[in-house]
Amino acid sequence: MRKKLLNKAIILFSLLIIFLLTGYVSSEENLENYYYVMAIGVDKGTDTKINLNIQIASNSSGNQDSDGGSSQSNSSNIYSIPCNSIDSGISILNNYLSKKINVSHCSAIIFSEEIARLGIKEYINSLGNNPEIRPTCNIIISNTTSLDALEKISNSTENFSSRFYEFLKSSAKYTGYSIIPELSEFFYCLNFSENSAIATYANVSDEILQNTGIAIFQKDKYLGNLTVLDSIAYSLITDRLESATISIPSPNDSTKLIDVLIKQTKKPEIDCSLINSYPFINLKFSLEYHVLSSTYEIDTDSPSGNSLLENSINTYIQEIVSNFLYQISHKYNVDICNFKNKFIKNYLTLDEFEKIHWNEIYKDSYFEVETNGKIESLGIFSQE
Repeated sequence: MRKKLLNKAIILFSLLIIFLLTGYVSSEENLENYYYVMAIGVDKGTDTKINLNIQIASNSSGNQDSDGGSSQSNSSNIYSIPCNSIDSGISILNNYLSKKINVSHCSAIIFSEEIARLGIKEYINSLGNNPEIRPTCNIIISNTTSLDALEKISNSTENFSSRFYEFLKSSAKYTGYSIIPELSEFFYCLNFSENSAIATYANVSDEILQNTGIAIFQKDKYLGNLTVLDSIAYSLITDRLESATISIPSPNDSTKLIDVLIKQTKKPEIDCSLINSYPFINLKFSLEYHVLSSTYEIDTDSPSGNSLLENSINTYIQEIVSNFLYQISHKYNVDICNFKNKFIKNYLTLDEFEKIHWNEIYKDSYFEVETNGKIESLGIFSQE
């Protein structure tokens, strides 16, 4: 057992060293000799295994190549090539482009749903093995082809297009509507952990690409996607939520809505136990609420009025979290919140834990959610 743990530690240390060295470009090389990639897209091929798409910022490309297979806009150029692997695709592109491709500035890897359902481990490993690729690349699953997604981003305004991928990451912190699944974490889940991998799910509609929740995986195969409310629930459970704005039905009239900013004041309390051989997981959240606006008149004078509103918010959040938990366990049977590690703590040895057959019983888990949220501010609201 000790030898096994030592081997894992060596592997993780080696992986960390590889990732720390990513993105390095020798100062002796001329930066003008490169095309700098903003994003990489991978689609299922027809005559070949995949279609590789790369998006290059226009201000890094100098004179445009006239070669076929490219889509151009004011903000970026997209080159596509049918190939059998990411590495071979880059080699082919390097063969006919006037400058060498450099992926050290790549901010996102986009996979289509179609290819993600088939399994993407080999592509993730190929990217993880590339010393230029940043470990902080965002992994995105698109409901359409990655080429379509890249074109929608490229056809946006130049300022928006060049910063879109960073915007996806930063918005997760203040909206709670998305997660930040990086290449390093995805790589680790597929190769060194039993944890289920997750990615950003994006939907192409109305000629734009929108972040609409979480893409969940069983091993390296895409299973389905969850909503932005599920993203908030996930962030609450994993203590990653900084703030989020939600709209809840008013206590007196479900047709009217109240906008509330929620903040997590401390880590959630999560207790795990077995009852009749099935997992029982109790979650308690401590939150604070700031009312932003309302389409009905809030009773600010009566303590009971505030209490009614407070209870309504607590109940709504409990429903969001409960729905999320039963989806990932009963419907998909994926432990993306890593409850397994919390159960392991109840056992003296790993052998004792394995006797409960976690992978078999997790899908029958029972959850109890308690939300202790307090209204900190009613702010300025209006009746419409």
